[in-house]
Amino acid sequence: MALTGVWLNELSSIMTLVDRGDGTLTGKFRSLVGRDPHPQNLSGRVGDEEQSKQLLGFSVCFRIDEPAAGYGHTSVCTWSGWARGNRITTQWILTRGVLKTEDEWSSMLVGKDSFQRINDVPDEKQLMASKEALAQFLAKVRNG
Repeated sequence: MALTGVWLNELSSIMTLVDRGDGTLTGKFRSLVGRDPHPQNLSGRVGDEEQSKQLLGFSVCFRIDEPAAGYGHTSVCTWSGWARGNRITTQWILTRGVLKTEDEWSSMLVGKDSFQRINDVPDEKQLMASKEALAQFLAKVRNG
């Protein structure tokens, strides 16, 4: 199963994936819930297909133009999970840049995401859609 395409999660964050066929993934990710509204490069790996599913993992480094007090200008998030058909289910770990060593204990957040493929072509124009437009599109996709 090739993972190439445009993927949208439940919070309307959007990514393009290009499955290179050699176990590598590349693309772009735009978070609509974080503090970096710009598309950022994504890189990752994908395992072989087994019983109609694949393991995958990918990472994105975000740049925060105006960080909150005590935080740096970057954060990194890594997703790990399964791809099954047009759905990817992941757990993620986000590490926020903190300026004080004693604050590092609170720099990591953990959560989950579910992505749905909305296009088989990794069209980066969709990365620039408004949050409202993406939310409406996701609702249409989920309601059939």
